[in-house]
Amino acid sequence: MQIGNKTITFRMSAAYVAKLALLTALAFALYLAKFNLPAIFPSFLEMQFSELPALLAGFSMGPVAGVLVVIFKCLLKFPLTSTAFVGELTDMLLGVAIVLPASLIYLRRKDKKHAAIGLAVSTVCAVAVALLVNRYISIPFYTTLYFDGNFNAIVGMCSVIYPNATADTFYAFYLGLGIVPFNLLRCAIMALLTFLLYKRLSKILHWEGTSLIHRLSGSYECDNEEETYALAKKVADTLKGGETVLLSGDLGAGKTTFTKGLAKALGVEEEVTSPTFTVLNVYEDGRLPLYHLDMYRMENGDELGELGIEDTTPANAVKVIEWNKFENLTGRIIDVKITVEGENERIFEISDSAEHKKEHRTFAFTKKADGKAV
Repeated sequence: MQIGNKTITFRMSAAYVAKLALLTALAFALYLAKFNLPAIFPSFLEMQFSELPALLAGFSMGPVAGVLVVIFKCLLKFPLTSTAFVGELTDMLLGVAIVLPASLIYLRRKDKKHAAIGLAVSTVCAVAVALLVNRYISIPFYTTLYFDGNFNAIVGMCSVIYPNATADTFYAFYLGLGIVPFNLLRCAIMALLTFLLYKRLSKILHWEGTSLIHRLSGSYECDNEEETYALAKKVADTLKGGETVLLSGDLGAGKTTFTKGLAKALGVEEEVTSPTFTVLNVYEDGRLPLYHLDMYRMENGDELGELGIEDTTPANAVKVIEWNKFENLTGRIIDVKITVEGENERIFEISDSAEHKKEHRTFAFTKKADGKAV
């Protein structure tokens, strides 16, 4: 499904299913944890925040996941229904009205501004849907189910809150003084919680099946340079010498920024610059030598043999390679793929060969009999 320049995809991986199940279970628990505010709103308006996990799913896994959490949460409630499923179906409509607009807007550009806009739009949509559902579905249904169509009974239930309401003016009081402020309050609380919690839970929400403890492999969201530096330090703390860091991403994605963070974490005091024109920049004042190579203008790795770079690379050097062209690499490879998600926001997909126990090929300069580097 195409939304602007974004494509909504549906990935049924083990990690996807696990996160979907966990968030659905949390949503269901919150769905059951209802309470009312009888001094402010009619007692049958129950406050609950079960769309919070669905919003987190929509932001981290996409709109499809967010909507699925809403649907599954309501389906789990079906066996416990006391409203012939009308209450659950109503909550399903309201949940989709909250989750779908927010996650679609955030999908277009994943930054704080669009997260806030999405949550604001979802609040407006939820209030609009709540007005329509209560006016034409919920109140008529409950009047028929519980009071045999006696509308005055509903008016009597709300007489403490709305003493001046009559059968003719009930909807004006109930919708204007009940449904609108009730849903504004509920959605505002969920929007605030989503805005505050999403970033803090980002690592878990973007988990792709690897261990969350002492591992590099996984997806990381960075909203600014400071967070990119912090991620680079996390990588640097695992380096013992001889590793290769492969950086890939579009021009301007932040490959040099990540390298600067890596160099800083290694104790390099010299200014780190892009090696686009120099091919190789060397920094030797940190705890490990750092060799930063840009292969953008090279056809293949053999061209490095002509430059004599292989003779200057110590075994304990950490090699950072942009636009890798090597085919023969062995050893520990840390593959960092950078995706631009907004003006300053980046998604870093890191794969560490030492954790996956795969045979990767590392950046090692040796010579063939014909003198060329491999």
